[in-house]
Amino acid sequence: MAVDGLLDIVVVMARREAETLIEKLRQMSEEGLSSFFSEVMANEGLRRRFGRAGENFLSNKRSFDRNVESILDFVNLPSKRDFRELKARLDHLNGQLTNLNIKIDRMMAGVSASIADSSTGTRSRKRKS
Repeated sequence: MAVDGLLDIVVVMARREAETLIEKLRQMSEEGLSSFFSEVMANEGLRRRFGRAGENFLSNKRSFDRNVESILDFVNLPSKRDFRELKARLDHLNGQLTNLNIKIDRMMAGVSASIADSSTGTRSRKRKS
């Protein structure tokens, strides 16, 4: 029984040490990234190279996206843009249906009020007779 208690204490201590070690590693990685980017920003040549690399990356991504869209179109599958356009159309139709529903509700309320008024008027005429 005493061994179990001692084992629990050792496990708790090991967890604490692992957590502090992980925390230290995280801080070191943050500091490392921070110092790396500080060096990059301080060096004009590195800054230009990183800028060109970013521009090339975006250019390649646009080209890749166009190629994927062409392939999807070729095999008659919808692309991300097709889904966005369809969603926009559906949202527009949903708005129109909502407006139509509101108009129908107003018309029905007007018809109900007219029927109620006419039936009230009819009853009062019958009572007078």
